[in-house]
Amino acid sequence: MKRLTAIIVAILVALASFSFAFAANQEDSVGNFNPPDSTTPIRMLGADFSTLGSVISTVCEMTRVGFVCPSWNDAVGNLTLTLWKWDKDYDTTVKGTPLAGPQVFENYDDNAILAFEFAEPLAAGVYYLQLSDAEDDSGTGVGVWSCEVKYPGQAVMRDGEYIDKLSLRMYVDYVTEPEGNRYGELPKFDKKDNGLGGDGMLPHWQYLKMAKQDPDGFSTEGTGIAGSANDDGTLHVVTTAGAFDPTWSVVFENMFDFDQDESPFCQEYPILAMRVKVCDPSYNAGPGEAFLYTTSIGGATAGYSAAIRYDWSNPDWQTVVIDPTSNSTFVKNALDGDQWIGFRFDMVNNTPKQDVEIDIDWIAFFQSEEAALAFDGDFDKVDAAQPTATPTAEPTATPEVTEAPVATAEPEATDAPVENPTEAPAPTAGPGKKGGCKSMVGGAVVTLIAASALVFVKRKEN
Repeated sequence: MKRLTAIIVAILVALASFSFAFAANQEDSVGNFNPPDSTTPIRMLGADFSTLGSVISTVCEMTRVGFVCPSWNDAVGNLTLTLWKWDKDYDTTVKGTPLAGPQVFENYDDNAILAFEFAEPLAAGVYYLQLSDAEDDSGTGVGVWSCEVKYPGQAVMRDGEYIDKLSLRMYVDYVTEPEGNRYGELPKFDKKDNGLGGDGMLPHWQYLKMAKQDPDGFSTEGTGIAGSANDDGTLHVVTTAGAFDPTWSVVFENMFDFDQDESPFCQEYPILAMRVKVCDPSYNAGPGEAFLYTTSIGGATAGYSAAIRYDWSNPDWQTVVIDPTSNSTFVKNALDGDQWIGFRFDMVNNTPKQDVEIDIDWIAFFQSEEAALAFDGDFDKVDAAQPTATPTAEPTATPEVTEAPVATAEPEATDAPVENPTEAPAPTAGPGKKGGCKSMVGGAVVTLIAASALVFVKRKEN
């Protein structure tokens, strides 16, 4: 049973420092180390790691340092914050005496800034700020907002291991605004091979090419999302203005000739990419989100997702890369033999003020981001490389009677994801091709129904 919504903030006075949970609407804070579009929440409750933090390099004296932390739409749950002066490496640093903390933030508000504030400013230097000990009696979650990009000024450590493609939303306040670079030099960290991907440049031979698959042959109808075919065979998708939590569940075996036994292995093809065209470059609708459907997790699940980052200012075709390789659960499942099933396509993460329209040419799996961005859309080369089945010799008849197979139980439906805390900012880019965007007439919703229906999962939004 949930506890009453409350903030219980403990005040720690030690060496002229104290900690406090701040409101999250301080986007103009001086000394902001916040990466743009940090719209992916990392849920630390129940994760397969216990600590997450950032090494930061400051160039001026600072008076505050902290992370922006969701609590999944309630004020239930605890996180512990600790600050150290960086010393050689992770193990040496955390064995030392903290400069502040460990401080438990109990039942903090959703999207609060959990921070240390210093009456006596800390000198410029390299520091390590860490979150740990996630607790939540309600079970909804606690964590931190993130962005799946490398960002100057901070290096993310997960259980002491450097994660190259990840940055955390944080605030660092300087006493005075620096005249030059806001971020100092970071220590050198080796990028660890996570065991995913490869050197191949072609996508997997099971892919979605809209003109080949006949977009009128499957449904793109979701919550607040509808679609239809363009004259050139590309798929026109519309998220309706004012739609609450617009989602489209893309289950591949329902949409095209997809053999689940031969579906791409996540370890070999960890990257999902789409060729899209923004129909109104004047409107920045912010990033979207892709909930990953794999053989371990077949439905939308909180924390099992990656951002979809468009270049909204680009009127031409662009390749949008969905890269889940910094998601610890995805990496673990991929290494355990997971295969792709599909994904939940949340075109945007917020409630749009106007219709958001894009065209989709293809959806495919790649071994690396570089391969996805370099692909020229020539699927004839992919088809030519498709493995062909080896004919099997006819089995010799046997006089014995074969027992009937035992019926296999239908898989249980997967629950909708735990309510996600919501926020939304801006873009990232990709290459080019010409095509045609079209508008939905009036507010009409085009319902396209396939022989096999799609599964739709609803996620609440702040």
